[in-house]
Amino acid sequence: MKNLYRFLAIIVGLVFIASGLVKVDDPTGTAIKFEEYFHVFADDVSGTIGFLETFFLFLADWSMPMSILFSSFELVLGVALVIGFKEKFSMRATLALLLFFGLLTFYSAWFNKVTDCGCFGDAIKFTPWGSFTKDLVLLVLLLGAMAFKPKKTITQYGMYGSAYTVKKAAPTWKPIIMIIASSFALGTCYYALNHLPPVDFRPYKVGANIQKMMSPEVPCESVYYMEKDGEEKMFTNYPTDPSWKFVRMEITNEEECKSLIPDYYISNAEGEDFTALTTNAKRLLVIVQNVSEIEKEEVESVRQMLRSMEGTVETMVITSDANNFEQFMHDSKWNVPFYYADATVLLAMVRANPGILLVDNGTILGKWHHNDIPSEDEISQLLN
Repeated sequence: MKNLYRFLAIIVGLVFIASGLVKVDDPTGTAIKFEEYFHVFADDVSGTIGFLETFFLFLADWSMPMSILFSSFELVLGVALVIGFKEKFSMRATLALLLFFGLLTFYSAWFNKVTDCGCFGDAIKFTPWGSFTKDLVLLVLLLGAMAFKPKKTITQYGMYGSAYTVKKAAPTWKPIIMIIASSFALGTCYYALNHLPPVDFRPYKVGANIQKMMSPEVPCESVYYMEKDGEEKMFTNYPTDPSWKFVRMEITNEEECKSLIPDYYISNAEGEDFTALTTNAKRLLVIVQNVSEIEKEEVESVRQMLRSMEGTVETMVITSDANNFEQFMHDSKWNVPFYYADATVLLAMVRANPGILLVDNGTILGKWHHNDIPSEDEISQLLN
């Protein structure tokens, strides 16, 4: 039974490690999911349970700290399960997390509120019911491990619980491993927030082509429902017989024929389409998500970069902040054209505010956090 108990605990631990690694790689993405859940809960109790609405909105403001803590704890807990560190506490903490996230995923699935739980970030996507099933399977495995766990501990003097026992000291390497895991988790979160995620699981990764991602990977297939003499019939091709009256059309492979980035759209203040500017030439894109969160030092760093790039590559600013952005451009002395895009799109493009992307005919050659602004030589090398 001991071998079976360890096997089940290790399986659950490995899943927690994998999930935790993806989350600490991109704590911003996890924070977005937390915020989404809290706003959904706040909306659901709005007008009925006022203090709960206030509580959930308060939690939404703390999404980032919660993301860092939960992501790190999940990874560390997975390591503890694998190496068998503080087994009783580790299993109980894991049980609490699985029950908590199980309730969240069941709520999402049953009421179709949050369509992606973000359990594995952008690396692996789950449907709501798939997320709940995953949590349920892990819960069963964990309960099995807890049930098969030996009730007595073997010591140097026999079985724990006999007349005279001395509990065997835990190996010193286990606490060391836990310290390393904790440092790694928190350090990775810090790096991802102050630079960029070490591994980019989002569509706009270096090497991806924006134009290709805008196009469906497979053609859409449609069926047509037509009616004649009170009879409704389905056609795979639109009938040429005019006596058939159109009822409705359905796409049979809607999920498969969606483009990878269906919301990618660049416009000017009047809403005119300028998307092609980012897919038909060499461009340096400065991404601004929120003007109020940009420090003066960051504004000056970007200004110096834009000045150094004059004559090297065409530059442009893309923002989702429509709050008098023209005045911001004037005050910052960023003397380049600026355009608008959806906030969610820009946050997916680069986890930085401001962030920088270099594209060549739509292919992303490089991306940088504002703490790692590229030099003119670095840009020139990538373009050549």
